[in-house]
Amino acid sequence: MKLPSIMKKHITIFIFLTFFITQQAKAQFIRDAEIENLLEDYSNPIFLAAGLKPDEVHIGIINNKSLNAFVAGGKNMYFHTGLILEAETPNVVIGVIAHETGHIVGGHLARTSDAIASASKPMLLATILGVGALAAGQADAGMALITGGQQIAKGSYLSFSRAQEASADQIALRLLEKTEQSARGIRDMMDELADQEALSGVHQDPYVRSHPLSRNRVNFIEEGMKLSNFSDRTDSPELQFRHDMAKAKIYGFLDHPGTTLRRYARQETLPAKYARTIAFYKNGETQKAVQLVDKLIKLQPDNPYFFELKGQILYEAGHLDKSIAPYRKSVAIAPKEPLLQIGLATSLISLETKASAKEALEILKKALRMEKDNMTAYYQMATAYALLGDTGRAELATAERYYILGRLEIASMHAHRAMKHLPKNSPEWLKAQDIMANL
Repeated sequence: MKLPSIMKKHITIFIFLTFFITQQAKAQFIRDAEIENLLEDYSNPIFLAAGLKPDEVHIGIINNKSLNAFVAGGKNMYFHTGLILEAETPNVVIGVIAHETGHIVGGHLARTSDAIASASKPMLLATILGVGALAAGQADAGMALITGGQQIAKGSYLSFSRAQEASADQIALRLLEKTEQSARGIRDMMDELADQEALSGVHQDPYVRSHPLSRNRVNFIEEGMKLSNFSDRTDSPELQFRHDMAKAKIYGFLDHPGTTLRRYARQETLPAKYARTIAFYKNGETQKAVQLVDKLIKLQPDNPYFFELKGQILYEAGHLDKSIAPYRKSVAIAPKEPLLQIGLATSLISLETKASAKEALEILKKALRMEKDNMTAYYQMATAYALLGDTGRAELATAERYYILGRLEIASMHAHRAMKHLPKNSPEWLKAQDIMANL
């Protein structure tokens, strides 16, 4: 049946749900060993208290300055950089982690699709009736039916969502108590955000849209705090310092350099110096950035991320050979950090010698044993094999990268090319065959 043109203009099904999906489709995921380690240290006690294995929960960081965090696709927890920037203390982020963990252990994601299907039924019936009314020339009645059906569906889903949020709050309080941490952080955050429910969606933080808030939820957290033995517990100075360093790093890399320099002007704390160093590097002032990072290294000679930053500054300024030594030092200090290893391997490969390519390959293999789905590692591995003239393994590494990306047809094409150059029935040949079989 061909819909009247008025239908094409007005029918919008579940805008409040598809908005979230659309926003996440545009998300920019970032990787940083220092910030990921901090989030893991926040999360691991919570996960263990919830009966989850920390290595089974994937943590991702999204480059978005709005305040939000959410779980998706099973045991995947994502944080906007805005949550870290807005949080004055680690306890705020820890409280959010406890709440999101509540969604995982409560099995809420598995039941969401059923709730959406249930909410859709009255909307679809109203839409069908509305289409009929429109086709009969009753435009006002038709649009009233369609709009009314959408409101019923939205109300049904939000009622389900609020019940989930209340359940996650209960679990969060229990997890914070088990880990001897305060709920003050998430209470304060929710208290600030609760007033936004009266605002239009354009002016709300995404956290409010994806986590329906109310004063009842704030009151529930406050009542839980009264019964807790740890309501006045504060974060350790060490954890607060790491949190402030993470914020400085995010501002340094993601803000305009001038904005960062103004934000941290006349501050002599280590986070401020960290942010200014990054700002000068981002502004192309390589010599000044190197001088500042060397001062940071003198203050904390066992900080692997200062050496990583120095290696990155030199590498991106074209001083490829000089970038290797600081990257080596970062790996020596933190040998179990795959992202640092990939940084060192990238610098080695840039020298474009067979010796450096061979060394880089061994480093990349170590990194992939710790993080088997790192696409950058496979990209650099393909480059290293190409430098060595090993076309088969270069094509295989490329196939594996595209396979991880979910681009199966391109992965299959490179796997087919790899098989032409690899010894038949060798482990690499069989791996290429497996990739083709999964098309």
